[in-house]
Amino acid sequence: MHVRVVLVGVEGSINLGFIARTCVNFAVEELYLVKPRADLEEAKRYAAKAVDMLDKAVVVNDLEEAISGVDLVVATTAKGYSRGDVLRQAIPIRSFVELLRGKNVKLAVLFGRESTGLTRSELEKADFLITIPANPTYPVLNLSQAVAIILWELWNIRRVTASNIPPPADRRSVEELLNLIKKASILVLGHEEKVRRVYEIWRKVLWRAQLSSYEVRLLYYWMQRVLSRLSG
Repeated sequence: MHVRVVLVGVEGSINLGFIARTCVNFAVEELYLVKPRADLEEAKRYAAKAVDMLDKAVVVNDLEEAISGVDLVVATTAKGYSRGDVLRQAIPIRSFVELLRGKNVKLAVLFGRESTGLTRSELEKADFLITIPANPTYPVLNLSQAVAIILWELWNIRRVTASNIPPPADRRSVEELLNLIKKASILVLGHEEKVRRVYEIWRKVLWRAQLSSYEVRLLYYWMQRVLSRLSG
């Protein structure tokens, strides 16, 4: 999936800087700015290591140009529902993301102005209208926060491996660890029924723990030492 973030009339330089940073966080390929009111040079002060994203941002004068060449256009709104209004029939971000799962599309995500959002004519250019479910008494998020949530949801289905998440343990490694635990239980408890019950508890605990491959290796080494002491 190829993601293009389109900011229409972005007003705040701080927000713009944060959004550029978020785009880099979640591997967004393109950033388009439609008639931005924010100061791009000031925004760089808040972009951290995403200054390059601002430098290569495409500034255009109309929305049509910003959505040219994409396969799918989705608009975002806090006001996702209004009875009798065909334009205000949004779907939750999670439901939209599930529709995209496994699809290789070039997607443009439209975000409106901090003060007034997207106009009705701008909403009409979208194929989908999505919203972030929030407290009904105050569902309006800050623009940069809304961008972060939506890009994170898209990131989760883009099949990009994050380097700050440890690789999970595979099933074979966990089963080998459980086998050692069973052997130790036999030596300590002896009674077949007690061994079975303890083994079942350990099996549930280990799978619920969602261990990393390193954690399983370390526990396996520890269990080998425990068995060695018990056997000796």
